[in-house]
Amino acid sequence: MYQNAELPWLRWWDAKGNLLLTGEERAEVERQKRLSITEKLRNLSVEQLNALGIDPEMLD
Repeated sequence: MYQNAELPWLRWWDAKGNLLLTGEERAEVERQKRLSITEKLRNLSVEQLNALGIDPEMLD
């Protein structure tokens, strides 16, 4: 949205044909990665987390 007008945006691709993500899209990808990693860590035992140097309380 620019000056209260919604306009189409040009999209860019890299040399391999991959769409370059917008800042918002990159942020969403990173958020999803964090959620996935957190979920995997929550499935580990306290002992496993401690062995990895992760404080289990940080996952709450």
